[in-house]
Amino acid sequence: MPQTHLSKAEVLEKTEAYRQYFLHTKRQIYLNHAAVSPLSTRVVAAITSHLHERSETDIENFFPTLLPTLKSARGRVASFIGCEPKNIAFVQNTSYGLNLLAQGLKWRKGDRIILYEKEFPANVYPFLNLEKRGVKIDFVKDRNGEIYLDDIEALITPRTRLVSLSFVQFLTGYRLDLKALATLCHRHGVLCSIDAIQGLGALPIDCKDSGIDFLASGGHKWAMSPMGTGFIYVSDALLERLDPVMVGWTSVDDAWNMLDYRLELLPDARRYELGMQNWIGIAGLNEAFGIFNEIGTDVLAEKILLLSDFLVEELVTKGFEPVLTCSREHRSGIMSIKNLPDVEHITKELANRNIEVSFRAGLLRIAPHFYNTCSELEALISELKQIVHR
Repeated sequence: MPQTHLSKAEVLEKTEAYRQYFLHTKRQIYLNHAAVSPLSTRVVAAITSHLHERSETDIENFFPTLLPTLKSARGRVASFIGCEPKNIAFVQNTSYGLNLLAQGLKWRKGDRIILYEKEFPANVYPFLNLEKRGVKIDFVKDRNGEIYLDDIEALITPRTRLVSLSFVQFLTGYRLDLKALATLCHRHGVLCSIDAIQGLGALPIDCKDSGIDFLASGGHKWAMSPMGTGFIYVSDALLERLDPVMVGWTSVDDAWNMLDYRLELLPDARRYELGMQNWIGIAGLNEAFGIFNEIGTDVLAEKILLLSDFLVEELVTKGFEPVLTCSREHRSGIMSIKNLPDVEHITKELANRNIEVSFRAGLLRIAPHFYNTCSELEALISELKQIVHR
């Protein structure tokens, strides 16, 4: 992961300057970004501006302002995840993107796919849906919440075609080394696909450097964008192999020559975009990634990992049991606590005290973002102790 040149104090100061854009901080401690993130006032302003402009002009006059926004958003996303704009296609969510991959590859009966046994369903069902075509699914197990490359490699057979895993696991917060995973996959001639939604906006991703083949993500979690916005990354090599399972009028070259029905697909990832975009959502996403690029991926990650460091130490000191206590390189913005009594009740009690977390599969999940503070985490732990021990 790239290291910031800023000191800890400078990281805290730089991120604190953006806290003013999150109005909910005046009334609650929000630590549930692994579910859905609140929108910043800057994102809301960008959306509002888009809507006002749309209300005051006809579409023919308005359309010239839409395309620059789309181009800007594509460029900002590409810059943030280390690729070129031509490798980005906008979709509505992670599930849609992963279905494009699952349905776009040519499968043969007996082909195999490796998934994680406790994966979020969006990265499971698109591939289970291939079982009716004779594709077999192998699930890798974790060891105390950690996923080991050796265990993935042990499952690879001559018929394995794809490994599809999350960059960050939604239950535990375990973070994969994408470059190591892609290297392993390619050594065996296997494609590497990543569900990035639990890391995008929080941790650095470099698609080209890592060598991953495919990435899908929605924008409503750590990317702090409107619901219904997302994108896929398709590597140059995979573009040649991944058939568009659906096409629309904007999937083709010379789309504005509307009565010339030549199905000549665009040469880049835009071929996977079907028609009218979610312009409202993209206006918000464009601003969100503008903020991220202002701050810098290294600063975002360092702030979030500083919060993670603090949280792990405080939880252990106060007698709680984090699921993960692994090294920083495999941690993320998600920290879950195990062996708590009645996690659903605890979550509701914290909400009554204006502290928002979530419970998943018997775990209490805490997910602070870059604008959160150590004092907010101290308040969480203090309230948690009162609830558990009363």
